[in-house]
Amino acid sequence: MKSVFNTNTDELLYKVKNAIFNESLASDIALQEKLEDAFFKMELMDYAVNETMIIAVTNKSGQILFVNDRFSDITGYSKEELIGKTHRIINSKTHPEPFFKEMWSTILKGNTWTGEICNRRKNGELYWVKTYIIPVETYGSETYFLSIRTDITLEKEKEMLLQSRLLSSFETVVHHINNLVFKVEKDSDNNYGFSLLTGKVASDYLANKRLQTIQPNSDSIKKKIITPIHRINTYFSEEMTDRLLFYLEKVNNGEEVSYKEWLGNRCIHITISPIEQNGIISGAIGIGNDITELESARTKLSELAYRDHLTNTYNTAALERDIIQKINNHLPFSFVYIDLDRFKNINDSLGHVTGDSLLKLVAERLMKFYRNVGELYRIGGDEFVVLIGKKQQDTKTLENAKEVIQKIEEPFSIEGMEIHISCSIGIACFPLHGSNYKEIHRAADLALNISKEYGKRNAVLFDLKHMDGYVNKVGLESDIRSGLDNHEFYLVYQPKVNLKRETVDGYEALIRWNKKGKEIIPPNDFIPFAEETGLIISIGKYVLEEACKQGALWIKQGVPFQTISVNISPVELEQYDFLSNLHAILEKTGLPPKYLEIEMTENILMKNMDRLVRLLNELEILGIKLAMDDFGSGFSNFRYLSELPIHTLKIDSSLMDRVFLGRDEVIVSSIIRIGHSLGIEVVAEGVETIEVVEFLKNHNCHTIQGYYYSKPIEAHEVPSFVLKSI
Repeated sequence: MKSVFNTNTDELLYKVKNAIFNESLASDIALQEKLEDAFFKMELMDYAVNETMIIAVTNKSGQILFVNDRFSDITGYSKEELIGKTHRIINSKTHPEPFFKEMWSTILKGNTWTGEICNRRKNGELYWVKTYIIPVETYGSETYFLSIRTDITLEKEKEMLLQSRLLSSFETVVHHINNLVFKVEKDSDNNYGFSLLTGKVASDYLANKRLQTIQPNSDSIKKKIITPIHRINTYFSEEMTDRLLFYLEKVNNGEEVSYKEWLGNRCIHITISPIEQNGIISGAIGIGNDITELESARTKLSELAYRDHLTNTYNTAALERDIIQKINNHLPFSFVYIDLDRFKNINDSLGHVTGDSLLKLVAERLMKFYRNVGELYRIGGDEFVVLIGKKQQDTKTLENAKEVIQKIEEPFSIEGMEIHISCSIGIACFPLHGSNYKEIHRAADLALNISKEYGKRNAVLFDLKHMDGYVNKVGLESDIRSGLDNHEFYLVYQPKVNLKRETVDGYEALIRWNKKGKEIIPPNDFIPFAEETGLIISIGKYVLEEACKQGALWIKQGVPFQTISVNISPVELEQYDFLSNLHAILEKTGLPPKYLEIEMTENILMKNMDRLVRLLNELEILGIKLAMDDFGSGFSNFRYLSELPIHTLKIDSSLMDRVFLGRDEVIVSSIIRIGHSLGIEVVAEGVETIEVVEFLKNHNCHTIQGYYYSKPIEAHEVPSFVLKSI
């Protein structure tokens, strides 16, 4: 708030004036003189506003956040004495408690409150102010209350004088009114007209139209001359006249109304009250206060609510606002949805400060590319949208999007580092792909998802066939939830064979889905989607509890095994209650922790390493064994094997398929050798032939899994399982 209201206006005007003179008008004396006059008037206006308006800003707690000089002058308190206090400091005890309750009720509902308040100065004197309290809500932030007050102590004293048609000393009253005052009555033809239109605001406005104010003079008062009724549209524009007449009809019903009107370049808050004589409404009195400064501040705050402060682009609220406006005006446009690929890796590895710097540079590059073509919005951490008017064809928009991908892939230089990143783009068009904001956004989002499925670094224009995939995903999510509720999921167990001892050392728990009792769905058809939607959390809890319960049962039955292995996804490990849930499952099922082995894949290493290390160390302390699954399928960083408490290294099955091809034999043998040198047990997955078995035995890999010995078997088959001869 301070940045908006504590602007040093004199200094700002001085700098702007000098900049204009020095850079642009050094030789144009005539224009300099005109600008000097304009700046002088601006300074006078600023002075007049501060002299006539009493401004304060409070928060929802009633604390005063800002006061102008006029507020401090009229109360007798310094700004330091006022800031941080509530308005109780100037409470005169004149108004009952319900008065303030009604005021707070109004502004907390987001409505403007208007009223007259009697306050007490520091020296004990009372004064009256006409008060307007206007809620200002910033997007996603606090609500502030901007109050503008006018000192009406003198007006209060003269109120009876004004209501009796200003029969005496009217010129003195007008002299003290710095805003707008008017009186409306009906003429002989029963049409509304002005019998009074005066005040500083009216005088300035009418002077520009070469009109005089309407007010009685001393002679007319003395001679009791009836004030003539002047046509409203002589002084106001047609639009302003229609607006005033609309509100006068409400006043004629006994209501007091308020509204905002622009008189030239000045914003006036007008309140109109009925005049009653013998129970009959005979006219109306209007008072207008200049709130131009307040309106300007409110406009600035509103604009801030639509800006992304990191990249200085528009934000989500602005996007929705602009799209709705275009749709209402039937203006075709393209919605270009841009998502940075693997941006989270930048934040995790280089830090959020570097990530923010990269976002700024990306925004600058996008704005430069789409200059004079479209408007840029940042709507998420690493997501941008460009709205393009329908001046270009859809195909051209798609071609431009592909060029953007190339532009984004050019290196960014940040603090001496060269950083590379790519992006994926989805495009939707109005009205072709939707009739409202939600439909257009969804269409672009679906196109973006298709782009990512193509391997990222692509631009895709939405097609109705993409909806089929969307509907399928919606159906899949519903089926998974239903399957969990109806116990359609179950576990099978694949033996882990020790070649040296020719025994089964343990079993890996693998999930299966008997969808509606009609078909068996393999994990690869639903696990990736479950990770994407977060359903993997519920699935993972089921698998972990079911496997632990089965392991505890086998121990009671005397089934020999060392560990039962459970795959845990990165999404599950990221949950802050993972460890507490694991404790609860072990306690509930009664499985000793030493029998449980948790398998995780290499991509977990791309997450928060500090938190991961702490979690894995806690699991090791519990006695739980940890296995790195699918090793060799990703980046396979051996450094992490020495830093993390890994007990088992599982070689990815894809390497077993190619173990005798090219360099894969060297890769597999190297993994086995390095694993053993680190004291880690090495397990080969996906073993299906005797040749691979012999290769592994020759390279001292003593534990294997695969169809050569057994496919996954159901729990009831485990106690009677017999290992075939090697």
